[in-house]
Amino acid sequence: RALEPTSGRAGRRYFDDMLAQRERVRALVAEQIRVPVEHLALTASTTQGVHVVVTGLGLGEGDEVVTTDAEHFGLTGPLLASAAQLRIARVRDVPAADVFGLIEREVTARTRLIATSAVSWIDGKVFPWRELRAATGVPILVDGAQSAGALDVDATTADFYTVSAQKWLCGPDATGALYVADPEALPPRLIAYPSAETYDID
Repeated sequence: RALEPTSGRAGRRYFDDMLAQRERVRALVAEQIRVPVEHLALTASTTQGVHVVVTGLGLGEGDEVVTTDAEHFGLTGPLLASAAQLRIARVRDVPAADVFGLIEREVTARTRLIATSAVSWIDGKVFPWRELRAATGVPILVDGAQSAGALDVDATTADFYTVSAQKWLCGPDATGALYVADPEALPPRLIAYPSAETYDID
């Protein structure tokens, strides 16, 4: 339901209602991708979620990130903005059965992250991110923008999984989420007011 305009933007009633709605949205998105709600943060987009991961990991010179030539700029943009070297698997227009091998062979001892879509925005191809995580042991960041709401998603085996609610979840614009399997692996280098758990300073 809509927040009541008569209560104002900064009133206590508005604030309490906003926090309650935020928790309802978090719970609904967590249910959609089958992850613990306490491991999910709301974002403004999939791209913002990718930015949080790339920044939190502190990717820099000497680090490698494996991705593909079939990714949306929402994923590749933040990767390109980092100082990491990208190793790009050429998977566009190849059979789905060949995607795993093409991505896996780009992984080296310097690879800190594999970043790939769950579902290709170009042709709907489902990417084998679970198999890549299991085979390589390298943390994986999944762009799930084209998956949540369209497929039955279980993101629990991803290290990082991002979604955009305005797509197949049919939510409003500027609504997304980021799942982090191990929050200790992602130091909080960025913080946003809507996703903060507490506003207290000890």
